[in-house]
This record gives sequence, structure tokens and C-alpha cells, in this order.
Amino acid sequence: MHDEISPDGLVQQSEVLQPLLSAFSGFSKSIVEKIYKDQIIPASLFHYTSAAGLIGIVSNHTIWFSDAIFMNDGSEATYGLSVFSAVINEFMADKSDAEKNAAEALQDQVKAALRFFQPIIFCMSARNNLLNQWRDYGRDIVPYCIEFDMAEFENWQGRQCNFPIFVTKVVYDAAQQRSLTLELIEAIYNRAKELLGDREHFSDEELNPLLSGAAAEIVVVIGRFKNPAFEAEEEWRAISYRSDVEDKVKRKYRASSLGAVPFYEWYSSKDPKNLPIKSVTVGPSPYAQVSDLALKQLLVDHGYGETTHFSLIPIRR
Repeated sequence: MHDEISPDGLVQQSEVLQPLLSAFSGFSKSIVEKIYKDQIIPASLFHYTSAAGLIGIVSNHTIWFSDAIFMNDGSEATYGLSVFSAVINEFMADKSDAEKNAAEALQDQVKAALRFFQPIIFCMSARNNLLNQWRDYGRDIVPYCIEFDMAEFENWQGRQCNFPIFVTKVVYDAAQQRSLTLELIEAIYNRAKELLGDREHFSDEELNPLLSGAAAEIVVVIGRFKNPAFEAEEEWRAISYRSDVEDKVKRKYRASSLGAVPFYEWYSSKDPKNLPIKSVTVGPSPYAQVSDLALKQLLVDHGYGETTHFSLIPIRR
């Protein structure tokens, strides 16, 4: 397909690009719906944090979103891509050379799309008082777990917040990850065959928008995958994308096990600005009861009531 030149010498761009770019639009939606089959967002989700994190969140009525590159899980930013690469390589094993070349180009497009749609995330768990989480966040002796009311959280995010987010369940099961990925790849492949037929060669004008459109759908799905080794976290997460955040929020930095890492504050510009916090739990500590008393004062001073708990899990530090 080529641009058309009119009798007066003006060039009119072909209209084929936009239909090809959107050829797979919505394919990811049906896959994501399978993740949520028989699932509902729990009434409460729990965010584990340090003392510094708790003070920052409560004092400023902000939720701290972190770049997925700098999470404790070293494979956070690459795990979904590795699943996709393994599945598509197996799927394309018996296909033509031209199709294999297109699949390789698609993998490059997915890598580029992941950089553009870099997830900015706020991690939560379906359970309070998890030993593995206390160990991860207990480096400053006293960790905390914030309980969020998710019904109110959903209402709160619809207010005048500074960037858009959505809440999603994390998929840990490797078999389910492969199954969902394969179903999406098959759907994309079949649709591409309808559009391109059985030809051995494709023009860049045809192929590039198809690859871009396919990559956008793929990252929506694989961004929900996480290494099965972290399954005990029972994670749900709120997600935005760096492209939706960086022009709206000034990047800040916090101390972590990786050193100084960036984060983005999510907040409402509409009063009341208090977050939908139901309670806070003090993690295992030899000073748990005293820490709980101080926690009550912190919450009351910032308008959050004094619903607190403290863990009795015996951890030696």
C-alpha cells in the first residue's frame, strides 16, 4: 500500500496504517478477564512498609508508587518478557521463515513497549501478618502493615487524583501464565493471517503497525505476571505507567536496600485528602506494645483514628 498522489500533486497518506495498528485492539481484555474469573478484589488489601514509609504515607496523605525496575524482585521488569519469549518461540517453531522473522521483530517491539509502558506500582497483599513480608520490611526493627479499604480505595481513585491507576491481581502460576500467553499469541497470529494471507514477504508499511499494535496488547497481559517464587506474598497491585506519570508528578527518592531509588506520590487534590486506611499493624518487634501506642498517636494526629494491631509472631533479630 502506497501513499496516493492527487492530480494537483498533493500527497495523501494511506489510511491503512490506523486499521492495522488497531487490528488487535481489545485482544488483551478477554485474556485479562480470565485472570479475574471467579475473583473479586478483597474487601481489604495490605501494604507492608518501613517506619519511614508509614510516616511519609500518613503524614502527607500520599501513596508511594515505585518503578518496577527497582523492586525487591530482581526479575520484576523482565519476568513477563521471558515468559512471552519462551512461548512464542515454541509456537513459531514449525512456521515459515518469514513468520519467524516477524516473530523476532515482535519480540523487539514488546521490549520497546515495556520500556514505554514501564509499570509504576504500589504493592499490596491479600493477607495481613505475613512472616515473609515482615522479614522483608523489618530491617529497621519495626515494620508496619497498612490495611486499605478497597471499596473506598476504588471511590478514592475516581476523585481528582494526579495520575490514573488500576488495581490488578498478580498471576504467579507458571502454567496459567503460559496458557494465557499462548492464547493471546494464537489470537494475534490468526488475525494477522487473515490480514496478510500466506505470503512469504510483508512490507514494512504493513508489518510495523501490526507489530506495534500486537506489542501493546501483549504488555497489558505479561505485566501482570510475577515469578512463582514470590507466590507467598499473595500480591495485588495498583498500577500506572511511567508515560502517564512523569509529566504529572515530580520524581522523589527514598532509601532502600538498593540505595536511593525513585518513587512517585499519588494523591487527591480534593478534600478530604485522607487515604482510605482502615487500620495499621505493628510488625514483630521486642517493643511491639510500646510501638503500638506511638502508632496510635501518629494516626490520630493525622486524622486516621486509632485502629491498630500488633503482631505476636516471634522473630529474633
